[in-house]
Amino acid sequence: MKSGNFKPVPALWLWSRRLGLFASLWLGGAHLLQAQTEEGIKAAFIYNFSKFIEWPATAYASPSAPVTIGFVGGSALADLFEENSKGKNANGRDFVIKRLSGVAGAEECQIVYVAEAGQINAVLGALKGKPTLVVGEAENLLDSGGAIRFIKEGAKVVFDLNLATATAAGLKVDPKLQKAARTVKGG
Repeated sequence: MKSGNFKPVPALWLWSRRLGLFASLWLGGAHLLQAQTEEGIKAAFIYNFSKFIEWPATAYASPSAPVTIGFVGGSALADLFEENSKGKNANGRDFVIKRLSGVAGAEECQIVYVAEAGQINAVLGALKGKPTLVVGEAENLLDSGGAIRFIKEGAKVVFDLNLATATAAGLKVDPKLQKAARTVKGG
C-alpha cells in the first residue's frame, strides 16, 4: 500500500493499454500520430473522462446541452481537443471548448483543465460545490480539491484520481475509469 489514502490498482498496464486504444480510436487514423504526443494523449484522456463520468442533471442547462470543457492555459491542448472532437460526442452530447484566462466562465463547464499551477486555488475556489471535474498536472492538485491529475512516467502519461473529490462534486465515476487510474485516492 502506498502512503496516504492512495490505493494501487492491479493490472494498470492493461487499462493503460485500453485507454491508449480508446485514444487511437478517438483520434482515428489521420490523427494517430498526434495521439502519441503528450498533448494528444491528454486530449484523448479528457475525451474518455467525458464518456466515463456521469454528471447530475443540474450540471447542464438542458437535457441536450453540450459538454463544456474549459481550458485555463494549455492552449495547444485546447486546440488539439477542439480539432479532434469535431463531429464526436460524449453520451449523445456535443462538445463546446472554452479557453479561459482565469476563473471567469469556469462555473459553466463540466470539465476544467488547469495548465497553470498558479491558477489552481482560484479555480478550485470558484468551483467549490459545483459538479465540475477539475483536471490538471500540478503536484498538489488532488490534495487541493482537484479530481484528476496527469503524471508523466517516462514516455507515458498516466493519471491519478481523487474519487472522494469527484463524488463530493456529485459526479459518478465509472469503475472502468477507476481501474484505469494509476492510483485512486478516497476510494
